[in-house]
Amino acid sequence: MVITVVDNYPKISEQDQRLRRAIAAWEDGKLSDEELERVYDEVTQQVIAEQIDAGVELLTDGQIRWDDALSYLARKLEGTQRGGLLRWFDNNFYFRQPVVVGKLLRKEPLVLNDWLKARQWANTVPVKPVLTGPYTFAKFCLNQHYANFEDLLFDVAAIWNEEAKALADAGAKIIQLNEPAVLFHPEDSRLWIEATKRVIEGVGADFALYTFFADASRVWDPLMQLPVKIIGLDFCSGEENRNDELVKSEFPQDKILGFGIVDARNIKPEPVDELAREIEWVASIVGADRLHVNPNCGLEFLPRADAKRKLETLAAAVRKVRG
Repeated sequence: MVITVVDNYPKISEQDQRLRRAIAAWEDGKLSDEELERVYDEVTQQVIAEQIDAGVELLTDGQIRWDDALSYLARKLEGTQRGGLLRWFDNNFYFRQPVVVGKLLRKEPLVLNDWLKARQWANTVPVKPVLTGPYTFAKFCLNQHYANFEDLLFDVAAIWNEEAKALADAGAKIIQLNEPAVLFHPEDSRLWIEATKRVIEGVGADFALYTFFADASRVWDPLMQLPVKIIGLDFCSGEENRNDELVKSEFPQDKILGFGIVDARNIKPEPVDELAREIEWVASIVGADRLHVNPNCGLEFLPRADAKRKLETLAAAVRKVRG
């Protein structure tokens, strides 16, 4: 059983406004690129330390440099331009839509350099690099170049494969793909299965694929066919979330479950005893050795103090289960 997180972490707190001030100064030309990078590094180190202090055993870098799930990656690709703002699923959160105007090429590492820094700052605690999955990335782009969506998707997958190979060569043991969009598009299951295979091909690391913002009832069978070691499911979103009964009936024996049991879109902390009971229940089904316990999605929707409190509560529940 491993305590982990999904991806992002709040960048700014009521007590710590330095990143907001630094970005504003940089936009006004009062701060250099190098000075802004130093602030990003400082905040990332603090976020890593907060995760460790809360009890997280498999970290991310908190995606402090990411404006949203797409634009940070898109600006490292040739063939894209900045588009308008769109709503990110059903959240009060917006992303800058990438506009694809030419053939996509990887002009620099996507997350490799960030992961190398995070690994150093985390000392002995493992860190997983996270990429927005190829299907979710391609689905939210405005395509003005490729003849069809399939060509765009498979070019994204090829670039992600380059990045994954670089991460594995640098020592990454687990690489995570976030694919919330697959839950809403069962009609494209052939495409997102093939795209995932292309990302993974020839990479010497294990892969996790995380879904969130809905249950997996519409895509259960194709999702379970994906050649990934860890599948992350959201057990909080939706009024009639069926992930409990789906896992109980037919979760594959060769996979690890990412158990998204803490609601990262609600500041109310879950009772430790309640979380512990649910963890015990799912461990009895999949086995404690095949379980990653985490929030249901990224924590950036929460105030920073509440995000840390959620992780502390989760860690306390796991400790209770472990005895």
